[in-house]
Amino acid sequence: MCQDVAVSTLDERRYRGVAAVDRRAERRARIEDAALDLAEEGGAVAITAEAVAARAGLTKRYFYESFGDRDALLVTLLDELMVSVQRRIGAALDAAGDGRDARVRATVEALVEALEQDPRRSRIYAEAAGVPALRDRREESFAAFADLLVDDVLRVSRDDVGSRIVAQLVVAGTTDVVSRWIRGELAVSRARLVDELVRI
Repeated sequence: MCQDVAVSTLDERRYRGVAAVDRRAERRARIEDAALDLAEEGGAVAITAEAVAARAGLTKRYFYESFGDRDALLVTLLDELMVSVQRRIGAALDAAGDGRDARVRATVEALVEALEQDPRRSRIYAEAAGVPALRDRREESFAAFADLLVDDVLRVSRDDVGSRIVAQLVVAGTTDVVSRWIRGELAVSRARLVDELVRI
């Protein structure tokens, strides 16, 4: 009898051989992918619970199963990009050696590559200043990348006010320039873009 109950419970958790947790993960992935498609087509403003659910071929109920609201989805998409960028830069710096020039170039190349390879998320990042839910995250990411530039790339003291100011300017400016390049607004090659950012 107990064995029958256990089997019945297991059956309820599976549908066509797929566990409930796996089905939720698959729906969440579909929702994120649909949101990114909408971002690519119309920017962050195009991402709504209704539009995402429709694009994913799901009901809104499944949207709210994965995300509390639209803002939670946007924050997740931005955070995932930031984690990816930081990992790429970290790996590039590990391989770059100790020379400052090599470390600067490795950082710029890793950043451009990460944003170029994920233009849908990059658009959300580029528009984050105009999205209230993302504004704080954007500022946090600027501060984190400025710290990385000072600590791990230039390897100067955080007490050096001049370096801090330059780092903030470089991070904000690089974000804007690379975003414009990805959108096709700057007609330069990838190599030229990297060279100019390294020089600056």
